[in-house]
Amino acid sequence: MAGSKPVPTTLALVQLMVDNGATYSGELPIHDVVHLALDRLLPHSVRTNHRLSVYKGAELIYPDMFLYEIIAHYGDADLRVVAEKLDLADTRPFTNYGFDHLALAFEDRALARRFFHEGLGLQVVRDDDHLTVVTSGNTALFLFDFNPDAPLAPPAPSRIHHLGFVVDDLEAAAAHLKRDFPEFLGEFTLLERAERWSLYGHVQIGTIRFMLQLSEIKLRYRGLTTPVALAAQNELYDYASRDYGVRLG
Repeated sequence: MAGSKPVPTTLALVQLMVDNGATYSGELPIHDVVHLALDRLLPHSVRTNHRLSVYKGAELIYPDMFLYEIIAHYGDADLRVVAEKLDLADTRPFTNYGFDHLALAFEDRALARRFFHEGLGLQVVRDDDHLTVVTSGNTALFLFDFNPDAPLAPPAPSRIHHLGFVVDDLEAAAAHLKRDFPEFLGEFTLLERAERWSLYGHVQIGTIRFMLQLSEIKLRYRGLTTPVALAAQNELYDYASRDYGVRLG
């Protein structure tokens, strides 16, 4: 029941029961998000190359929710994890629908928030200890504090944290990258959110390394609905419409 237990001041006992019956537990800072708990408690064989959905009872838990939010609402952090193996041998095609969001890591996130919100007029749709999200409606900027100890963290501040794209078939995209592009490093963490499935991985091109997030939007959440996003289709340039920079002909 919501609020039935006091929220601990520093650490939370987290228990993750995977669908095969195995349970993994440990004490984690209450200001960690669920994504961090998955990274720190689940074995490599479970947290990679799977679709991971986290539930409290029948309710889907957002991976970027704080542990203290979950404890305050449900009374504990005993969670159920559904891990579905990815089919990375499939060769079906997929389509990339383009840029969804850009994530940046800052030494001064408050200053970055003020610049993008007050300076450039973007709407703030999330602003807490984990993340600030500013948006025009059709694309977003994710602003993080630089933290070299966080999973998938960039090597330095003020560099690209990750690039986010939307595709129509996430599993097909994962199989394609694993099969044909060795520069896409590591294995795959694929997390479920209310509106999307998200897959993460690093890209190494020469000396440049950054993270990619590929998302497949669930059917009920597809489409642009806000006035700014709807108007954007009549105001933005379509880079794919012709060769860029052609001055003759």
